[in-house]
Amino acid sequence: MAELPAVLRARCQILLLRMRIENLIKSAPSELLVTGPGTNKVRLRLWGLLSSIPQQDRPRADRLIRQVHRVYGLSSDYLHSRQSSIVPSPAELAAWLACVEALELLVTSADPDRGTAGAAEQPPAG
Repeated sequence: MAELPAVLRARCQILLLRMRIENLIKSAPSELLVTGPGTNKVRLRLWGLLSSIPQQDRPRADRLIRQVHRVYGLSSDYLHSRQSSIVPSPAELAAWLACVEALELLVTSADPDRGTAGAAEQPPAG
């Protein structure tokens, strides 16, 4: 099978990152399932993850949650852009991935029963 063009490969990576973020927030407390106009479920559920993080790790989790929320917003900008050829640089994508992986690791280390489901969704290198 032919290799995907770089732009399409980057868009796929962005989509997978969004899916990993959405999978991550599923572990937030269910009372944070807010729906309706004017609500930002992703932001609320990301902040809800703090309740599962040990106190000593919360400053780091706070920073990661802010970064992951920013990644989520930027991914929307790229995925819904009218100019389909615009994608983040490989370095920016790598930074986004590192941020999401760090939060996944922090959440899974706080809740060992959660496992590493997000890691299984990582695209193959290349």
